[in-house]
Amino acid sequence: MVVYCFLIVTFATKETPLYKIPFPAITICPEVKSVKRLLNFKDLILKQNELNLTDAESKNLQYMTQLCENPIGPLQVRNTILNDTFTNEFFETLDEVKVEPGFFKCSFLGQNIKNCEDAFTPVFTDEGICYSFNILDRGHIFNELVYHYENYHKVDKDTMSWNMERGYLDNSNIMTYPWRALLSGASNGFTVYLLVVVDNENIDFMCKQIQGYKVVLHSPVRMPRLNQEYFRIPLDHAVVASVQPVVITTSQEVKTFDVAKRNCYFPSERKLKYFRTYSQQNCQFECLTNITLDSCGCVSFFMPRENSTKICGLGKYKCIKEAERALMLEELNKFRDSVKVEFVCLPLCTDLSYNIETSHTKWDWKKLVGLMVKSENLDDYETHASSLTVYFRVNHFISSERHELYGLSDFMANFGGLLGLFTGFSILSLMEVIYFLTVRICCNVRLYGRWRGVDN
Repeated sequence: MVVYCFLIVTFATKETPLYKIPFPAITICPEVKSVKRLLNFKDLILKQNELNLTDAESKNLQYMTQLCENPIGPLQVRNTILNDTFTNEFFETLDEVKVEPGFFKCSFLGQNIKNCEDAFTPVFTDEGICYSFNILDRGHIFNELVYHYENYHKVDKDTMSWNMERGYLDNSNIMTYPWRALLSGASNGFTVYLLVVVDNENIDFMCKQIQGYKVVLHSPVRMPRLNQEYFRIPLDHAVVASVQPVVITTSQEVKTFDVAKRNCYFPSERKLKYFRTYSQQNCQFECLTNITLDSCGCVSFFMPRENSTKICGLGKYKCIKEAERALMLEELNKFRDSVKVEFVCLPLCTDLSYNIETSHTKWDWKKLVGLMVKSENLDDYETHASSLTVYFRVNHFISSERHELYGLSDFMANFGGLLGLFTGFSILSLMEVIYFLTVRICCNVRLYGRWRGVDN
């Protein structure tokens, strides 16, 4: 039990069924960032060490270094800002050379999904191009001023049936978007098989030292940050993720409290420039974007931005890292110096997150694939497959509730109870006190007046 001034956070008195909350959004990012025959990062690094890069190769090297780990040694050319032409070419290049994750087969709630690729939405994150299942459309996450590249992060489904504060509408169908699970267990979760057939040299350890996939489970209304939290799917492994939802709600009575006292925001109470709804993660992401823009004159490619905002090149790498450190110090100073609450990214009063436990094992997938497809050419390629299963651990969960510690009725009951316990005080005693302090005094004054009149 945690007490915040006049508020208290306790466990709910009854369990909540799973269908009241959405199934987590699943974002998968391949560690292989480019098809080598289209863009060979290793060769570009070797060429730049030999001072033998063409202008086109130098540009591609600048692009890929945005996604790859820092190469050994300095690059020949470090553009500070990608101008408008380069910006379009940057996203076009990433789109052209991307490695398809190969969604071979997937199922949800025990039913096979006919077109597995259609269940995933391509999105731009800090890991480049990733693929999200059960995420909300960009129009429900970002404001209209935010620039998006072509049809990335477009979800052709009605996403108005749920929001963070009210949950699902009462008249929503069971199979509404974002999807929700009805029961717990692996058979009622989501499973995807990732099959990638590439040539032997396609995996580029110069770009990423550890191969496989990065995965993050998050709320459908939240943009994933793969550099902050993730778990891995190694190549040729089967990974299982068991999910426990964490929900905190807040009573309407608490909404009358000052924000500084309840230490949280309702989504409608604070507006953000880039994001349609407030959350602590969105607020911090927007602060990072603003600090980066003010310090560097540009933003990273994955940050929300207007069409006129420049994207930072590799020459701004140090400036971007300093902006991240400045944000951490600024947040620390805000809490330490008790800055006005409107400048602090507080948590949501009603929020949803997911606790995850993962396990994995090596997977002899070729036996399975050999039964499903012709495998006569598998030996000619370096073929890798992995699987991911995500499911809820229990059918019901206990949420946390934030409510007022002492309301008026609670105060009166406790006050009267304590007085009654220690002094024999009761409501009748209170009435007697009021009587002797008001009516009795008035009567005495009147009688005294009559008595004085008789004496005179």
